Amino acid sequence: MSLTDKNLPDAFDEIDLGGRNRGKLVIAVVALVAIIAAALVAWRVAAGDDDTTTAGGSHFGNDFQIAYQASSASEKAFLDYLGKEIAPKHGVTITPVGIEDGNQLDQATADGKYIANIYQHKHWLKQVTDSTGWDLKALGPVFQWSYSIYSEKYDSFDKLPKGATIALLNDPANTAQALWILERAGAITFKDGVNPAEATEQDIATNPKGLKFQYIEYGAGPRSLPSVDAVIDYNMSFVDAGTPDSERILAPDAPKDFAGQLVIGGKYLDDPQVKVLKEIFFDPAVQEYLKTNDNPALKGQLAPVSAS
Repeated sequence: MSLTDKNLPDAFDEIDLGGRNRGKLVIAVVALVAIIAAALVAWRVAAGDDDTTTAGGSHFGNDFQIAYQASSASEKAFLDYLGKEIAPKHGVTITPVGIEDGNQLDQATADGKYIANIYQHKHWLKQVTDSTGWDLKALGPVFQWSYSIYSEKYDSFDKLPKGATIALLNDPANTAQALWILERAGAITFKDGVNPAEATEQDIATNPKGLKFQYIEYGAGPRSLPSVDAVIDYNMSFVDAGTPDSERILAPDAPKDFAGQLVIGGKYLDDPQVKVLKEIFFDPAVQEYLKTNDNPALKGQLAPVSAS
């Protein structure tokens, strides 16, 4: 006998199978499923693993989130230029993401939360990967940070007195870059066989003026000026602090060894959107723009990649 049999007893019509409450139950279940689905999407977006934002089999979408040092107006201005003038030709957008903590920035890049970052030269990158083990790869140099000697007390480098105290950034790579400036200016010499990109104070062979060195944290250059005879630091730090250009007493070209690199997570080297990323950053128009622009947020701070 089937449930559609006309011979079913009349009493069967009185059995309550939940029809009165079924509508409410269905609505509640649908709402719960929607909440769970929304929460899952939000979690995956936060983790950088949202399939709805990917493009063409890539881990990344068409909005390239690129991290930079939050205190650097020049790095943001550079990304703004790429986003306005170069990225649209490739059908993508660029969203600059300012992060002050370099470790957080690099780890997020290695994990694929950001498609790339631009805040470090290859020597700093090596320090990071050696100490953390994160899988990060440099795709190539994209600009040079102008790195100069500033002084409130003397209007030229030659006027620095014997025994002058010069402040240097205290991380190994930037200490080496500062000492290299002094060596190229003829103020010191290095011992035979020293790689100037890795030089330390112990590698100095001669120091005719008896220069003394004080080590400061990254970003402390401008506020250190009153307490020392000179400071060697990135131009952008002084520009951001409003230091007059007249206090820049020596501004040599930065060696290519310290060019800013385009850095990505190593596991994304073959990602199709990374190919697009490279086409944007290494477009010949980019270097020409760095050479000729009059943007006050860039000029005198970021320069084209030097030939050597």
